[in-house]
Amino acid sequence: MAKILVIDDEEGVRRAIGKVLVRAGYEALEAPDGKVALSLLKDEPPDLVICDLFMPEMDGVEVLRELRRHYPDLRVVAISGGAYHGKVELLDVAKGLGAVAVLKKPFQSQQLLDVIHEQLGDVE
Repeated sequence: MAKILVIDDEEGVRRAIGKVLVRAGYEALEAPDGKVALSLLKDEPPDLVICDLFMPEMDGVEVLRELRRHYPDLRVVAISGGAYHGKVELLDVAKGLGAVAVLKKPFQSQQLLDVIHEQLGDVE
């Protein structure tokens, strides 16, 4: 069973994504911010990470940088409400930092599952 880590500071969003993943046959782990996520990764890296870009403590861009440095082959899907930091679209930045896909919130469950399936294949 593929393991997916969901990093999002909004508990409702994190839980909703987790439920979609479990119903689809994945194991879902949750982290409310980047610092918690990175500590979870030390024990056993997941097969894929879904990471929000706007979070307190450590934002998604910082998380992506750390993941690239320590887990260069880990696949990351960046999610965001599509907000800009100055004049820069952060989803584009995430893609440039190695996110395998980006999804603008709100997205449909099937859109997320399609991206995951494209990255991980069939659920075992």
